[in-house]
Amino acid sequence: MKILKTLRVILAVLSITAITLVFVDFTGVAAGYLSWLPKIQLVPALLALNVVALAILAALTLLAGRVYCSVICPLGIWQDIVNYLRHIFTSRKKRRLGRFRYEAASTRLRIGFLIVFAVLLALGLAGVIATSLAGILDPYSAYGRMAGQFAVPLWRSGMSMLADKAAESGHFIIDAYPAAAAFNIGVLAVAIVTFVVTTSMAWAGGRAYCNKVCPVGTILGFLSRYSLLRITIDTDRCNRCGSCGRKCKASCIDTKNHIVDISRCVDCMDCIGACSQGAISFAPRRKATVGNPTSAPDTRRRAFLVGSTIMAGSLALRAADKATDGGLAPIKAKKPVAGSAPAVPPGAISVAHLRSHCTACQLCISACPNGVLKPSSSLNSFMQPVMEFTAGYCRPECTTCADICPAGAIKPISAEEKTAVKIGTAVVNPDICISAAYGQHCGSCARHCPTQAITMVKTDNGNKRPAVDETCCIGCGSCEYHCPSGAAGQISASTAAIHVEGSSVHTVI
Repeated sequence: MKILKTLRVILAVLSITAITLVFVDFTGVAAGYLSWLPKIQLVPALLALNVVALAILAALTLLAGRVYCSVICPLGIWQDIVNYLRHIFTSRKKRRLGRFRYEAASTRLRIGFLIVFAVLLALGLAGVIATSLAGILDPYSAYGRMAGQFAVPLWRSGMSMLADKAAESGHFIIDAYPAAAAFNIGVLAVAIVTFVVTTSMAWAGGRAYCNKVCPVGTILGFLSRYSLLRITIDTDRCNRCGSCGRKCKASCIDTKNHIVDISRCVDCMDCIGACSQGAISFAPRRKATVGNPTSAPDTRRRAFLVGSTIMAGSLALRAADKATDGGLAPIKAKKPVAGSAPAVPPGAISVAHLRSHCTACQLCISACPNGVLKPSSSLNSFMQPVMEFTAGYCRPECTTCADICPAGAIKPISAEEKTAVKIGTAVVNPDICISAAYGQHCGSCARHCPTQAITMVKTDNGNKRPAVDETCCIGCGSCEYHCPSGAAGQISASTAAIHVEGSSVHTVI
C-alpha cells in the first residue's frame, strides 16, 4: 500500500509542473498539449458548464475521496511542497515526534467561507460585480495569479537574457518576450497576500488552508463523505502509537477513537507510510471502522448549507446565461487613450459575459503571444483581461486565449470565425495625426489594416487623414499599435492618433 504515496507524489509533481508550464511557456507549445489541465479545475469547469469535466471530478471524488486536492489542484500541491520543505528543515527529533495532532473540524468557518464564495459567485454571474472577486478564493485562480506574477516574469527575463546573448552571436533562434507583459500592481498585491497566507498556513498547519478556507475543499469534502475508497484503520492491528495522526497534514485522524474525518482527508497517503503495523489502508469504506467525528445534527445542517449554496450558484449561472448574450516608421511606446471603451477578445461574446465568467486566473494574459491582454485595475473588472494595443495587436489568425480559457469567459473560436467578429471600431484623432495635422506622408494605419477598413482621404486643407469604414473594421488594434504619432514630425503625443473603442457586445460583420 505504501506505493500509493509514491504514485501520488509522482502524479502531483507532474501535474504542478505541467500546469505551471502552461502559464510560463509563451511559445504556445505547452498550451497546445496541456490546455486541458486548467479546464478540469473545479471552479472553471463549473463556470464553463463543462459537463464532462464536472462528471469526471464528481466520479473521482465519489470513488476515491479528495484525490483532486492532492493530485490536480496546483495550490494544494504547492502546500504539500511547503510541508516537505518544512520537514527538511525540521530536526530529526521533531520529525520523530511529528508536527500534527488531531483537530476538530472547523465546520462553521468552512461553511462561512463557502457561503461568501457562493454569494460573490452568484453576484458576479448576475452581473452585479466582477466574478474575479469570487475567484480570489478559487484555488486554481489563486495559483494562476501567483504563477503569472512570480514565475512568468522570472522565466521571461531569463529567456530574454538568452535571446540577447544569442543575438550578439548572430543567432536568432530564441525569441524574447517582455518580462513585465502581464505585470499589474493590483494583481501582484493579491498574489502576494495569497502566497503569504497559503504558505504560512501550510508551514504552520499542513493543509489548514484547504480545510478551513478553500471553498473547493469544502464542496469536495461533502462529496468525499460518500466515497467508496477511503483511509481505513484496522483496529486489530493498530497498537495506538499515534504515528498516523502525527503525520496527517489534514489533522483529521482521531487515533484514540480510530476515526478518520473523510471530509477533510486529502488522500495524501502519508498515514499509510507512517504506520509500522500495516493497520492503515486505502480500501472500501466499512461503517465499523470509519466515521466522522461531527455529530449527526451538525452533519445534517452542514449538508443543507452546502447543498443550498451550490444550488444558489447554479441557479445564478443559468440566469446569467439567459441574460448575456511591418512598416518602416518607428513605433513609439504609447499609452492607452484615457476614457476609451474597453475591448475584450473575440470569443468573449460581450463585456458582460467576460465579466461574469472570468475568475482572473491570468492564463490568457500569460499566454497571449502578442502582449495585447493586460490585467484590469478597474473595480468592475478587477484583474480580468482587457485589450491594450500599445505593445501589440490582436492578430486575426491568433486564437490562443479562446483555446485555453478554462472558465468559458472566452469561448473557443476558429481563426476564420474570428476575422469576422467585430470587437471594436477604430477612431481617429486628427489633431495629433502627423499626416492630417502636418501634411507629412504616413498612412501607417492604412498599410497595416488587415481588413482594409482604413483609407487615406484628402481634407479641405489638402492634407490626407485616415478614414475608417466601420462596416469593415473589426477592432484588432493594428492601426493603434503601428501609429508612429509622437515618434515622427512635430508631434509629441503620448497616445496614438488612432485608437480602438471597444464594443460592449460583439457582432459579426
